[in-house]
Amino acid sequence: MTVKKSLSHSGYSFRSVKRPSSGGLKSGGKKTPPSSPPRPSGGDIRSRIPRPAPEPASRPKPSGAKISGPAPAPRPAPALMPSPVMPSQVDTRVQQLASARTRWERLAGMVALSTLFDQLSSVTSTVDGLDLEIAELRARGYRFGRTLEERAATLKSRWPQQQMLANRLLQEQRSVLQSAANETQRLLGQAERNTGLLDTVDSRLWALENQINEAQRNVQGVFSSTEQEISKLQDEMRDVRAMLDALDSASFDLLPDEHGVAVCKAQWISDNQQPEGLLFLTDSRLIFEQREERVIKKKLFSSEKELVQEQLWAAPVGAIDEVQMDDKKSGLFGLGRQELLTLSFVERTRELPGDVTLHLKGGATNEAWLAVIRQVKSGQIAADLFGAPSPQELLAAQTEAEAAAPEAELPTRCPSCNAILPPIYKGMKQVECQYCGTVINI
Repeated sequence: MTVKKSLSHSGYSFRSVKRPSSGGLKSGGKKTPPSSPPRPSGGDIRSRIPRPAPEPASRPKPSGAKISGPAPAPRPAPALMPSPVMPSQVDTRVQQLASARTRWERLAGMVALSTLFDQLSSVTSTVDGLDLEIAELRARGYRFGRTLEERAATLKSRWPQQQMLANRLLQEQRSVLQSAANETQRLLGQAERNTGLLDTVDSRLWALENQINEAQRNVQGVFSSTEQEISKLQDEMRDVRAMLDALDSASFDLLPDEHGVAVCKAQWISDNQQPEGLLFLTDSRLIFEQREERVIKKKLFSSEKELVQEQLWAAPVGAIDEVQMDDKKSGLFGLGRQELLTLSFVERTRELPGDVTLHLKGGATNEAWLAVIRQVKSGQIAADLFGAPSPQELLAAQTEAEAAAPEAELPTRCPSCNAILPPIYKGMKQVECQYCGTVINI
């Protein structure tokens, strides 16, 4: 008996299987071993057929079975993971072009040298206002600074010539820079179509920036000295205004014909309380006034304060016996410096302590204060009075007075023994009597 049965699995087709005539699955007869591998018993026959491994199409067929049908489709190759995208040369050129555009926009705004025009205009208005500022200080009672008006007049007289030279040079430099900027802009436009020119554009931008800086230095060199003198004069007037404001709000009054010279913030560190306040110097006295806020009542999130302002001591400048200065290191790692000034007075009174050590603050230096205190004590400050003659004028007047004075008669006899003195020559300051030894000053 021949049974034909078709079974398909995994692309393979089994057309027929021959059974022996002497027996079968149901007859119980003797089975003849088949030429092909025996089929497993029980279960679904499709689940028992092993899946073929992916092999080439020339795989040998199993014996005893006729296999036909389409070859198994090859499995697709596994997809490769994308590698990180590195900046390509094109991206680098794009970034370089964007950087060049940014630099060009910044430099294009500097080619006109507009900041120098603003600077020249500022100097002009400052010079024109110097006379008014000095007049206001005089009106408030400032008597010193004899050279303020003279220095302002000098600056005002020479500024028009410097301004004209600076403007002329400014126009010339501006024209040169504009030509260089136009060439750089043209080259940048070409580089947008041909990125191979970007290195040349970069070099041209550096050259343009150097030209701009050089032009600014050349123009500023014409009036830089005048600008520095104006700044120094304004700093002096600023200090004078601060002194006048402090005197207007002081707890004491100046004496008749007493005038302020200088003021600075200070702390009286040799006192137990170490009060803070202001140190005043006039042409007559040295005064320390306590001026600080102190807490009088503490609250949970705030506190009440009051201003303590009173004169603690005042000393005539003639009573200052000695002035010493000391620079004490302070702050982190000793990088700071304390400006200390120690004053010793001739006598100690109830109002005036014997020695005073002050810590000068607010930018004041002990060198400057030592110099001005000695200047006031020696009377040299009188030469700085407004309206006082200059040192050259004083010397000329003194020479003229000496020339007009009659020559003093030289002694011819000794005042002690009436003996005749030896000859006296020009340049001699003393002469000695040869008889009694008396020394006569000429």
